[in-house]
Amino acid sequence: MQLRSKVDFSTAVEDVRDYFGTMGNGRPKYSGSRFETLGEGVDTDPHRITATDLVAVSMLSVDVPAQASLGILETLAEQISELLSQIPQDLKFENLTPESFEKYLAEGSPADKLWSLLRQHEDPWKVGQTTASKIMARKRPDLIPVYDSVVKAVAGIEGSGEQWIVWYSAFHDGSSEAAEFVDKLRAIRAEAGQPHLSLLRILDIALWKQGKREIRHL
Repeated sequence: MQLRSKVDFSTAVEDVRDYFGTMGNGRPKYSGSRFETLGEGVDTDPHRITATDLVAVSMLSVDVPAQASLGILETLAEQISELLSQIPQDLKFENLTPESFEKYLAEGSPADKLWSLLRQHEDPWKVGQTTASKIMARKRPDLIPVYDSVVKAVAGIEGSGEQWIVWYSAFHDGSSEAAEFVDKLRAIRAEAGQPHLSLLRILDIALWKQGKREIRHL
Protein backbone atom coordinates (compact mmCIF):
# COMPACT_ATOMS: atom_id res chain seq x y z
CA MET A 1 0.00 0.00 0.00
CA GLN A 2 1.41 3.38 -1.06
CA LEU A 3 0.49 5.06 2.21
CA ARG A 4 2.49 2.66 4.38
CA SER A 5 5.53 2.72 2.11
CA LYS A 6 5.76 6.51 2.37
CA VAL A 7 6.56 6.48 6.09
CA ASP A 8 10.28 6.07 6.68
CA PHE A 9 11.12 5.81 10.38
CA SER A 10 14.19 8.04 10.62
CA THR A 11 12.83 10.67 8.25
CA ALA A 12 9.46 10.75 10.01
CA VAL A 13 11.05 11.14 13.43
CA GLU A 14 13.06 14.13 12.26
CA ASP A 15 10.03 15.58 10.48
CA VAL A 16 7.86 15.41 13.60
CA ARG A 17 10.64 16.91 15.72
CA ASP A 18 11.09 19.71 13.20
CA TYR A 19 7.35 20.34 13.07
CA PHE A 20 7.36 21.07 16.81
CA GLY A 21 10.46 23.24 16.71
CA THR A 22 10.52 26.94 17.55
CA MET A 23 12.03 29.95 15.80
CA GLY A 24 14.53 32.37 17.26
CA ASN A 25 11.71 34.66 18.37
CA GLY A 26 10.21 31.85 20.46
CA ARG A 27 7.19 31.31 18.24
CA PRO A 28 6.41 27.90 16.71
CA LYS A 29 8.13 27.05 13.45
CA TYR A 30 4.82 25.58 12.27
CA SER A 31 1.57 26.99 13.62
CA GLY A 32 0.05 23.52 13.19
CA SER A 33 2.06 22.37 16.18
CA ARG A 34 -0.52 24.21 18.32
CA PHE A 35 -3.53 22.64 16.61
CA GLU A 36 -4.24 20.13 19.36
CA THR A 37 -3.32 22.27 22.36
CA LEU A 38 -4.55 25.80 21.57
CA GLY A 39 -6.90 26.95 24.34
CA GLU A 40 -6.39 23.78 26.32
CA GLY A 41 -8.51 23.89 29.46
CA VAL A 42 -9.98 27.31 28.61
CA ASP A 43 -12.69 27.04 25.98
CA THR A 44 -13.05 23.32 25.46
CA ASP A 45 -16.07 21.06 25.34
CA PRO A 46 -15.81 17.60 23.74
CA HIS A 47 -19.40 17.76 22.53
CA ARG A 48 -19.41 21.32 21.19
CA ILE A 49 -17.44 23.13 18.51
CA THR A 50 -16.23 26.33 20.14
CA ALA A 51 -14.78 29.57 18.84
CA THR A 52 -11.38 28.35 20.04
CA ASP A 53 -11.76 25.22 17.92
CA LEU A 54 -12.35 27.36 14.84
CA VAL A 55 -9.24 29.41 15.61
CA ALA A 56 -7.28 26.18 16.13
CA VAL A 57 -8.27 25.08 12.64
CA SER A 58 -6.57 28.21 11.28
CA MET A 59 -3.32 26.83 12.73
CA LEU A 60 -3.52 24.32 9.86
CA SER A 61 -3.74 27.06 7.21
CA VAL A 62 -7.49 27.10 6.61
CA ASP A 63 -10.07 29.64 7.66
CA VAL A 64 -13.71 29.03 8.46
CA PRO A 65 -15.84 31.65 6.66
CA ALA A 66 -17.88 34.01 8.84
CA GLN A 67 -21.25 32.60 7.77
CA ALA A 68 -20.08 29.07 8.48
CA SER A 69 -18.70 30.12 11.87
CA LEU A 70 -22.05 31.62 12.84
CA GLY A 71 -23.86 28.50 11.70
CA ILE A 72 -21.51 26.17 13.56
CA LEU A 73 -21.46 28.21 16.76
CA GLU A 74 -25.14 29.19 16.79
CA THR A 75 -27.69 27.92 14.27
CA LEU A 76 -26.51 24.31 14.05
CA ALA A 77 -24.84 24.09 17.46
CA GLU A 78 -27.42 21.71 18.94
CA GLN A 79 -27.34 19.35 15.95
CA ILE A 80 -23.55 19.32 16.00
CA SER A 81 -23.50 18.67 19.73
CA GLU A 82 -25.92 15.76 19.36
CA LEU A 83 -23.76 14.13 16.69
CA LEU A 84 -20.53 14.66 18.65
CA SER A 85 -22.15 13.04 21.68
CA GLN A 86 -22.60 9.90 19.57
CA ILE A 87 -18.90 9.69 18.65
CA PRO A 88 -16.77 8.33 21.52
CA GLN A 89 -14.01 10.56 22.83
CA ASP A 90 -11.72 7.70 23.81
CA LEU A 91 -11.97 5.51 20.71
CA LYS A 92 -8.66 5.38 18.86
CA PHE A 93 -8.41 4.70 15.15
CA GLU A 94 -5.83 1.97 15.69
CA ASN A 95 -8.29 0.13 17.96
CA LEU A 96 -11.22 0.15 15.55
CA THR A 97 -12.93 -3.13 14.75
CA PRO A 98 -14.98 -3.68 11.59
CA GLU A 99 -18.08 -3.23 13.74
CA SER A 100 -16.94 0.03 15.34
CA PHE A 101 -15.81 1.40 11.97
CA GLU A 102 -19.26 0.67 10.57
CA LYS A 103 -20.96 2.19 13.61
CA TYR A 104 -18.98 5.42 13.86
CA LEU A 105 -17.34 6.15 10.46
CA ALA A 106 -19.20 4.38 7.67
CA GLU A 107 -21.94 5.91 5.53
CA GLY A 108 -24.86 6.98 7.71
CA SER A 109 -22.74 7.01 10.89
CA PRO A 110 -22.58 10.00 13.29
CA ALA A 111 -19.22 11.07 11.81
CA ASP A 112 -20.58 10.83 8.28
CA LYS A 113 -23.61 12.91 9.26
CA LEU A 114 -21.42 15.51 10.97
CA TRP A 115 -19.23 15.68 7.86
CA SER A 116 -22.29 16.41 5.72
CA LEU A 117 -23.62 18.94 8.21
CA LEU A 118 -20.35 20.86 8.19
CA ARG A 119 -20.15 20.78 4.39
CA GLN A 120 -23.74 22.09 3.94
CA HIS A 121 -24.09 20.73 0.41
CA GLU A 122 -27.65 22.04 0.03
CA ASP A 123 -26.78 25.58 1.16
CA PRO A 124 -23.01 25.88 0.66
CA TRP A 125 -21.06 28.13 2.99
CA LYS A 126 -17.56 27.38 1.66
CA VAL A 127 -16.48 24.75 4.15
CA GLY A 128 -14.63 22.33 1.90
CA GLN A 129 -13.46 18.82 2.58
CA THR A 130 -10.11 19.96 3.99
CA THR A 131 -11.67 22.41 6.44
CA ALA A 132 -14.37 19.94 7.50
CA SER A 133 -11.76 17.27 8.20
CA LYS A 134 -9.71 19.65 10.32
CA ILE A 135 -12.70 20.77 12.38
CA MET A 136 -13.62 17.15 13.05
CA ALA A 137 -10.02 16.17 13.80
CA ARG A 138 -9.85 18.95 16.37
CA LYS A 139 -12.82 17.41 18.21
CA ARG A 140 -11.88 13.73 17.80
CA PRO A 141 -8.11 13.70 17.12
CA ASP A 142 -7.72 9.98 17.85
CA LEU A 143 -10.46 8.98 15.41
CA ILE A 144 -10.72 11.47 12.53
CA PRO A 145 -7.82 11.91 10.07
CA VAL A 146 -6.85 15.28 8.63
CA TYR A 147 -7.40 15.49 4.87
CA ASP A 148 -5.74 17.95 2.52
CA SER A 149 -4.36 18.09 -1.02
CA VAL A 150 -0.80 17.24 0.00
CA VAL A 151 -1.74 14.17 2.05
CA LYS A 152 -4.23 13.14 -0.62
CA ALA A 153 -1.49 13.09 -3.26
CA VAL A 154 1.07 11.27 -1.11
CA ALA A 155 -1.41 8.66 0.13
CA GLY A 156 -2.92 8.10 -3.30
CA ILE A 157 -6.46 8.90 -2.19
CA GLU A 158 -8.88 9.57 -5.02
CA GLY A 159 -11.15 11.87 -3.00
CA SER A 160 -12.48 12.64 0.47
CA GLY A 161 -15.35 10.19 0.05
CA GLU A 162 -12.98 7.23 0.40
CA GLN A 163 -10.47 8.72 2.84
CA TRP A 164 -11.58 6.92 6.00
CA ILE A 165 -11.68 3.59 4.17
CA VAL A 166 -8.12 4.13 2.91
CA TRP A 167 -6.85 4.93 6.41
CA TYR A 168 -8.74 1.98 7.86
CA SER A 169 -7.18 -0.41 5.32
CA ALA A 170 -3.69 0.87 6.13
CA PHE A 171 -4.24 0.21 9.84
CA HIS A 172 -6.49 -2.84 9.71
CA ASP A 173 -6.21 -4.93 6.55
CA GLY A 174 -5.32 -8.00 8.62
CA SER A 175 -1.77 -8.26 7.29
CA SER A 176 1.44 -8.37 9.28
CA GLU A 177 2.42 -5.18 7.42
CA ALA A 178 -0.55 -3.34 8.93
CA ALA A 179 0.42 -4.38 12.46
CA GLU A 180 4.03 -3.37 11.81
CA PHE A 181 2.82 -0.04 10.43
CA VAL A 182 0.90 0.77 13.63
CA ASP A 183 3.91 -0.22 15.72
CA LYS A 184 6.10 2.03 13.57
CA LEU A 185 3.82 5.01 14.15
CA ARG A 186 3.95 4.39 17.90
CA ALA A 187 7.74 4.22 17.75
CA ILE A 188 7.93 7.45 15.74
CA ARG A 189 5.71 9.19 18.29
CA ALA A 190 7.87 8.01 21.18
CA GLU A 191 11.20 8.81 19.49
CA ALA A 192 9.99 12.26 18.43
CA GLY A 193 8.91 13.01 22.01
CA GLN A 194 5.30 13.93 21.24
CA PRO A 195 3.23 11.51 23.36
CA HIS A 196 0.15 13.76 23.25
CA LEU A 197 -0.32 13.20 19.52
CA SER A 198 -2.64 10.61 18.06
CA LEU A 199 -1.17 8.06 15.66
CA LEU A 200 -3.32 9.65 12.96
CA ARG A 201 -1.63 12.99 13.56
CA ILE A 202 1.82 11.42 13.52
CA LEU A 203 0.92 9.93 10.15
CA ASP A 204 -0.51 13.22 8.92
CA ILE A 205 2.65 15.16 9.78
CA ALA A 206 4.92 12.52 8.24
CA LEU A 207 2.93 12.40 5.00
CA TRP A 208 2.54 16.18 4.80
CA LYS A 209 6.26 16.82 5.24
CA GLN A 210 7.09 14.10 2.71
CA GLY A 211 4.58 15.57 0.25
CA LYS A 212 6.05 19.04 0.62
CA ARG A 213 9.50 17.67 -0.20
CA GLU A 214 8.16 15.90 -3.27
CA ILE A 215 6.46 19.09 -4.47
CA ARG A 216 9.71 21.07 -4.09
CA HIS A 217 11.57 18.50 -6.19
CA LEU A 218 9.13 18.56 -9.10
